[in-house]
Amino acid sequence: MSQPSRDQIDPVADEAPPHAIDVVRDILREVESLPRLMEVHYLMQEPGLLDILRGLGALSDEDRNQLQEYLARRRQGRLRVRELPTGALILELADKTRFDESA
Repeated sequence: MSQPSRDQIDPVADEAPPHAIDVVRDILREVESLPRLMEVHYLMQEPGLLDILRGLGALSDEDRNQLQEYLARRRQGRLRVRELPTGALILELADKTRFDESA
């Protein structure tokens, strides 16, 4: 059996990588506005946030949808994470006096 040619393995291997400006334009097109892109940039400066986002990206579609719905219902509330003795984490909505809603 003959070896496949390089073009059959990776037809775009000979193309030049995208220019940084093209990448930024593609990202801007996806986020739909410069202020939103700037918000994403500033959020990425928060220590540990990228690791949290990677973990969220690994959630199943069902779990991610459940979390997104929970957060959408509580846009104005302050959230807190609490760890149980079993190691489970609880996402809670805080009111002024206590943490009373768990996800």
